[in-house]
Amino acid sequence: MRFLIFFFVVFICKKGSGTIYQCNTNASCGCSTSFTLVSRIVGGETAGRQSWSWAISLRSNGKHICGGSILSPSFIITAAHCFNDITNLTNITILAGSLSVTPSLNGSSQVRSVAQLYKHSDYDSSLFINDLALLRLSSPLNMGHGNIKSVCLPSDTVSQPSDNINMIAVGWGTTSALSSTVSSILLQVTVQSIASTYSGCKDLISDSKLQFCAGIITGGKDTCQGDSGGPLMAFANNVWQLYGITSYGYLCALPGYPGVYTRVSFYIEWIKSIMSFDEITTTTVSKSINPTTTVSTTRKILVRTTTNTRQSLATTRTSKSKSPTTARTGTSKNPIITTTRTSKQLMTAKAAESTFKISNNGEHATKKPLFFTVFLPTMASLYSFLLLFLL
Repeated sequence: MRFLIFFFVVFICKKGSGTIYQCNTNASCGCSTSFTLVSRIVGGETAGRQSWSWAISLRSNGKHICGGSILSPSFIITAAHCFNDITNLTNITILAGSLSVTPSLNGSSQVRSVAQLYKHSDYDSSLFINDLALLRLSSPLNMGHGNIKSVCLPSDTVSQPSDNINMIAVGWGTTSALSSTVSSILLQVTVQSIASTYSGCKDLISDSKLQFCAGIITGGKDTCQGDSGGPLMAFANNVWQLYGITSYGYLCALPGYPGVYTRVSFYIEWIKSIMSFDEITTTTVSKSINPTTTVSTTRKILVRTTTNTRQSLATTRTSKSKSPTTARTGTSKNPIITTTRTSKQLMTAKAAESTFKISNNGEHATKKPLFFTVFLPTMASLYSFLLLFLL
């Protein structure tokens, strides 16, 4: 059974268990290939060749630590926390134009060193708000060679995304929160934007203006370790727009715990303050296309940060008394030069420990939810008291 839906010069073809997106090949950004197929398997799947030409691997000493997206020949956007504790950029490179996590042998991929790092001036490494950074490459990418394109930025006139729309995340992250091995091939997964009022999201984010949640409430689909900094995209105006940057989450793909993403539309002015005006490509406001997606039972979980793509970092706002910074796009152009950032294994907390682990350069800090730090000890004390009284 096959049917076509044609909408705003965009069509989405649903065939069997997959969704085909047809983008505008004449667009200056957001269209790698005329057709992109996203299947409906639960968890994730291998990305199609040339589907996401702006996805890059951020590397330290040649090893994948985070993802990122090409904004122009000279600029990459990624997560600020990928550079926690990095002091110089000597061993930091990016790999572009490759489906594999290693440079291709046919010469289609390109490797560049990083000349400057621009972390958002209001980035908070404890709350992970304003978690974004721009990288200026040492030399521009050759956009006419191999599979290299730029992604579109959304307009800053409307906060994106709206709730309950389908989006695609890609990365080379691990496929399990307990795994330390990144994927050898680029993975893609379909997730949905989730309202900030949802309990599982409300417990994780610090500021809904700056962050949003995306995932599947029933679990099974998410980003994970090694996916941090990578793109979360929506199909709007016949092109792919960068709505989110993978930031953190509680483990990976757990029911009730979506991932947290930096809201790109809030930072357009900050991005413009660093990049040249002629390098910025934004799109006009329009509703994102929300294709119907079927689900198969295959389970393959995409991940988020450092040695993998989706950063499964569970940042709980343990200190609710600390009001989150309401970052207004810091316009400071002073680059923060840092270097070899180790694979950002965001809090890969072991499920058995039921803790939130936050990773900075591979070093994990552990935060335990209030349930374990307050409620259980209190109940245990009360129970002991009652036993003594009854006896």
